[in-house]
Amino acid sequence: MAGPPLFLCLIFLLPTLSGQFHVTSPNEQLVAELGSSVSLPCTLSPPLSADGLEVRWFHTIYSPHVYLLKDGKEDKEQQRAEYRGRVSLLNGPDTGDLTLTLQKVQLSDAGNYVCFVENRTSRVYEEAFIPLVVVVAGSLPTLDISLQDSSVLLSFSSSDWYPKPQMRWEKNKGVPIGLESETYLEQSNGLFKVESSILLKSPNTDPLYCGASHPFMGRDTGIFLRISGDLFPRVSRWVYAFVTIFILMLIGVVVTILRVRRLWHEKEKLTRTVARLSSEVDWRKAVMQPVYFTFNPDITHPELSVSTDRLSFYNKPPVSPPVMNKLRFETERCCLGDRTFSSGDHYWEVELIHGEEWAVGVSSPDVKRKGAAYMFGPQEKIWCVCRFVETFKALDNTEFDLDVTADSFKRVGVYLNLTKRTVSFYDPTTWIELYTFGGVPQIVQPFFWLGTRGGEVRLKKRLSERMKTENNMEEMAEHTGLLENVSL
Repeated sequence: MAGPPLFLCLIFLLPTLSGQFHVTSPNEQLVAELGSSVSLPCTLSPPLSADGLEVRWFHTIYSPHVYLLKDGKEDKEQQRAEYRGRVSLLNGPDTGDLTLTLQKVQLSDAGNYVCFVENRTSRVYEEAFIPLVVVVAGSLPTLDISLQDSSVLLSFSSSDWYPKPQMRWEKNKGVPIGLESETYLEQSNGLFKVESSILLKSPNTDPLYCGASHPFMGRDTGIFLRISGDLFPRVSRWVYAFVTIFILMLIGVVVTILRVRRLWHEKEKLTRTVARLSSEVDWRKAVMQPVYFTFNPDITHPELSVSTDRLSFYNKPPVSPPVMNKLRFETERCCLGDRTFSSGDHYWEVELIHGEEWAVGVSSPDVKRKGAAYMFGPQEKIWCVCRFVETFKALDNTEFDLDVTADSFKRVGVYLNLTKRTVSFYDPTTWIELYTFGGVPQIVQPFFWLGTRGGEVRLKKRLSERMKTENNMEEMAEHTGLLENVSL
């Protein structure tokens, strides 16, 4: 009968004799409040003698140990400084209880702990993991009540939380209320402060609840309150009367402003109309009384010639070689009129007798006459229209194509308005404005150019010019229907 008990004893002693053992811990997360004590459970099975055995506790793997028990004796030389005096082992390997007690828990204590047991003789080791969460429930909340326009602002504040709490505002029977704002602030000690607010726009007879709930502890810290309707501002009848009068006055002001603006726009429109009619009257006066001038042969290009009456400009050299002087054109095939304009309105017409290359316009008296060739345009102090074989252009800073044809375009009218500093070009047969230049200088002279394929341009005699202009004015009046405005 003594055989079976002896056999069972041998079976239980086999793990011990072979050096095998197990280290276990509860499969759950431990929660400890800041400043409290917590026990980190660890069980050695079967219990073993402390000789030749090392029990190590780590806070995260591969870091210096929190606690070391070697051959049944505590070794504090290699212990992490922040754990000295705060950790202890309740029992030992011979009892199988390796629970570690951690006192005065700090925020930095949170994390995974490792219970590591090694038999130095057999080189067998086992380990178990225990996660620890450090929490702080937070202080009692404070509630501020303030007025914001016609609403009531409720502001909740609570500090010393870890980790961040969950905020909520509720009406009666747990109906949630939308937050106006929610802010989490980290304090200097690593804890959190929560601030939250809601805006009540109307009185509410139901009680309100504002609170913060801890995500691990399930503890709730909050305040029940009831907001009296007397806190909400009341609007007197005088205010309604004032608002009504103010709105009526505002409508009156708006109507007055709109009416003034309409009258102002009408005045601006009338002013523009008067200015346009005035400009047209000035133009008509200038057309009815064209200016008289002739070509200046003393400055004409040597390859061009001027008729004896100085009214025609030809693309052929003069019979006698001209006398060269400082004012004669030598670079471009140009000529100027012998009259300078510095004020007022002036009109003249030029007949385009024949030829495929010509230019008519105005230029500054100091236009370039010698040196390298150049392109006509305002940059060279020339404002003109021209023909280049089959194309007709206004030579502005950007060239503009004229809507005319060689068969119909036999004369060009030039209207110079030095009050507005403009020069305009017309087709005298239709009185259509072809192009207008701006930025003309205060002092200009009539300008002419004949290319190598040019023919002849001619100015009319004074008497014939006047008679022709009057006939053209009658034709123009029939086209535009503005003859009555001119007479006025």
